Amino acid sequence: MSDKILFRGEDLEQFNKWRTVEKDHCIACGSRDFELWATAGSYKAVKCVKCGLIWMNPFLNDEGLGKYYADYIGRRRLNNDLKMEQRKIQYQSDREFIEHFISDGKILDVGCNGGFFLEALSTKFEKHGIEIDPEAVVYAQKTQKQFGKNILCVALERAPYENSSFDMIAMRGTIEHLSDPVNAIKKVSQLLKKGGYYYITATPNGDSFAADLFRDKWTLFHPVQHIWHFSPKTLSLICSRFGLKLIAKDFPYLGTPYENARENVKIVAKAIKSREQNPSAELPISPPFWENMMALVFEKTK
Repeated sequence: MSDKILFRGEDLEQFNKWRTVEKDHCIACGSRDFELWATAGSYKAVKCVKCGLIWMNPFLNDEGLGKYYADYIGRRRLNNDLKMEQRKIQYQSDREFIEHFISDGKILDVGCNGGFFLEALSTKFEKHGIEIDPEAVVYAQKTQKQFGKNILCVALERAPYENSSFDMIAMRGTIEHLSDPVNAIKKVSQLLKKGGYYYITATPNGDSFAADLFRDKWTLFHPVQHIWHFSPKTLSLICSRFGLKLIAKDFPYLGTPYENARENVKIVAKAIKSREQNPSAELPISPPFWENMMALVFEKTK
């Protein structure tokens, strides 16, 4: 009998055969002491007891991830006008945050999709992007007249750039999707100039209050898409191995297009009360909330 997996209306059964990658240790701190954190059907997430990193275990291999993200731009971006408009507004906030540190130079957006975030950044930047979704690359090359020629369909580990090429490398909503984030960060460090910046933004914060309360009902929990739920601490543990030092962090919520503080607080308060009365109570999908998302800036120091 097949393992029918419906997650928030999405049928994940077809990806089961690629769910072959299992980690017996934490990639952030090396500990082999981890515990069950959440389940969704036969999918399970574990949490490192020592440093708090959360990850899906097992998760899809690269072939499966390639199948899942094929035409991602068509299935999950261009057909959702509301989310496209919300992201467009959020791009400006992300831009303002990073431009406290850098406002020109050569930059690379890893997982750039259709080049939307690059488009929002200052024209003073020399813009480059890489993306594994061929349809997104075609879209970017056709629509981004100023830098479309610099958008390549290639994985980071095979990106055709020389070491010390970039003043900034950005990953917007990307690092949590990668099967091997440690080697990805190592590659980022190699491609950055000394004094350059590694900008991680629009990334779920696994150390957030809502993540701990809602678990599998946390709005940012997804058994296939979000393999890793990092925190500033766990990403710093990895980045520090490659000469990348955390110099700034932010948790965008107030003032974002996702903010609805009054209603969101009510939902969270009701969930807290439900769990106090019954620890196994079924909760709704969590709303946007403080510290759900994080933006981090690392500087290459050596």
